[in-house]
Amino acid sequence: MPEKIKILIVDDEYAFCKSLKAFLEKHDYRITFTTSGEHALDLIKEEQPALMTLDIRMPGLNGYEVLQKAKWISDKMIIIIISAIDVPNMVDSLKHKGAHAVFNKPIDLERLLKSIRELTA
Repeated sequence: MPEKIKILIVDDEYAFCKSLKAFLEKHDYRITFTTSGEHALDLIKEEQPALMTLDIRMPGLNGYEVLQKAKWISDKMIIIIISAIDVPNMVDSLKHKGAHAVFNKPIDLERLLKSIRELTA
């Protein structure tokens, strides 16, 4: 039986983390989550997830800072941005910085799942 793909969810909304965790675990992923950008960097080192979902607007280290530091720690990790911020050119900017996909909240879970499957295939 193949090992489950590890995903790290980083979002300052606890309820969002819990619901996304429950959804992805139903689809056979191994999930860890945190509401802190600082803790996310520690988890990347410890857990070495294959993929991280990342919010942009968070207290402490924001998503842009986490994205930059995460790429130094694990340049092979897939990063998907999930944010309520809808800024023109954000998608191009984030992809240039190392994000593989960008989704706006509220999230279409089936679309996200399809993207995760494609990116981790």
